[in-house]
Formats: sequence, structure tokens, C-alpha cells
Amino acid sequence: MQSKDIILESTQRAIINFQNIKDCIQGLYEILSISQSDKNVYFKLGVDNIEALYENLLELVVNETGMMEFIKKIKRSEIDLDIPLDFFK
Repeated sequence: MQSKDIILESTQRAIINFQNIKDCIQGLYEILSISQSDKNVYFKLGVDNIEALYENLLELVVNETGMMEFIKKIKRSEIDLDIPLDFFK
């Protein structure tokens, strides 16, 4: 019975995490749309990147076999998760 509880809790956390990611992507779009005109090339590039991010996230999530292998690689530190954003130059 405990195994089912762990799976249920893990599934609920995954759903919450996915919703949080969707909210962050939506927030990025809203910030971009507030700060840039929709005719601005940077706005269009930003939107293209946000859409690509979401599409790739969905593709990764629905690819169950690939996702499990990806998780194994992360746990073995084979994949660099650091994203240098150069915030404080």
C-alpha cells in the first residue's frame, strides 16, 4: 500500500511541477509582451524561443522511455544542468 502512496504523491508533485513550468513560461511571455511591441524583432524572437521551449518540454514529457534514460543520465551527472545566464555582468 505504501508503494501506491509514494506513486500517487510523486505523480501529484509532477503535475504541480508541470503547472509551475507552464506558469513560468506564460510569465515570460507576459513580461516580453509588456516590455516589447509585437512588431519588435526581439519580441518575435523571444516568443519563438518560448514556444520552442514549451514544445520541447511536452515532447520530452510524453517520451516515457527517453525521459527515464534522461533521468538516469542526470542522476549519473552525465548532463550539465547549469545554464549561464550572465545576469550580473
